[in-house]
Amino acid sequence: MWLKRKQVSASIFGALALAWPGTSMAEIKLVESNGWTVTTDGRVNAFVSHIWGDDRPKGFESLPWMGFNEAGDSGQTDADHKLQKTRVRGGFVPSTLAFNVKRVQMKDWLTVAARVEIGFQITDTLPVQPADPTWMEPRAVYLDLSGVWGSVRAGRDLGLFPRGNLLMNYELGHAYGVGFPCAYEYVFGGSCGHVGFGTLWPDFRAQITYSTPMFGNVAQLSVGLFDPRTIPTASWTRTPLPRVESEAVAKYEFSKGFGFKAWANGAWQKIGIGYDVTDPVSGLAIDRKDKMSTAYGLGGGLQAYLGPVKAGGSGYMGKGMDGFLFLGFNPINYSRDDMPNQNRELRPTRGFLLEASVTVGTTWVMGGFGKAILDRMDTDPPIVPEDP
Repeated sequence: MWLKRKQVSASIFGALALAWPGTSMAEIKLVESNGWTVTTDGRVNAFVSHIWGDDRPKGFESLPWMGFNEAGDSGQTDADHKLQKTRVRGGFVPSTLAFNVKRVQMKDWLTVAARVEIGFQITDTLPVQPADPTWMEPRAVYLDLSGVWGSVRAGRDLGLFPRGNLLMNYELGHAYGVGFPCAYEYVFGGSCGHVGFGTLWPDFRAQITYSTPMFGNVAQLSVGLFDPRTIPTASWTRTPLPRVESEAVAKYEFSKGFGFKAWANGAWQKIGIGYDVTDPVSGLAIDRKDKMSTAYGLGGGLQAYLGPVKAGGSGYMGKGMDGFLFLGFNPINYSRDDMPNQNRELRPTRGFLLEASVTVGTTWVMGGFGKAILDRMDTDPPIVPEDP
């Protein structure tokens, strides 16, 4: 059974990071007037990132991207076809600047708040052009309406699937560090931490999300409608319905520094293609049909807080994902590309991540193991063993 699956990658690594007090982007008050408060927060960071290893698999060297958004430049490897690349870049959370506006109890039952957060990459997008612009993105732009009935968030923010998995990676792993750089040639947002090695990136997406009040100050449920994704590489651009995402979170503290957090999340989206049926003789279109598929994902995890020791595990599974993203443009999301687009099917995917960290004074030591697995499909070409 295991041999029928294609392993994407696995990573075992350790990292050291300094957890200085006050680096959690505490808000600084700017203005307070007539019940309205304006604050700002952010961070600035820089890291030297160095990667080394084998080039892309044989037969894929010329592809401009292979899950890592890289250039198909054979000149990047040495005489032994080994790759080394050094960049100076931002971290897992890039440099950010944010402004918050809040009005508490605008009515007896309503609090109004808004946030605008911009992310910056400090290095050029491409190293080949000295004047090449860098990356800048409105990561979060949303309005919050909240009260005893819960809250509604409208705007752009992190998705719910698999948000808890990523936050575990943030809390236990790469909050103040880099981790996997995502891409060693093209550089856009922050680095990936452990994304691609057992956890996915939830992405910042336009959404309207409702969150319940906290139940017993322990549990909360969130459900949202999200701007759907398409797969332009396969012309799968029909998205008649919004994507639906949800997450349930429970967090309980037995005593200060000791407790647990558990979560479960999911996503569902319809995606398809409209295509012409042609006459085999004349080649003219004689009919119009469509093909719709269901992409979905399920995830969850458990995290323990044991004083200076923190540990957790998370996992996900579904259809329509690569090792990095739900419904990305990677052609490995679906069956092989030597067939008509309308005949393709979404690929089953799964992954898991285990992490632990120990804090001693202001030093944070962490380690983790993660794996992303893409199941093989009947339409995949046979695996040909490499020459010894």
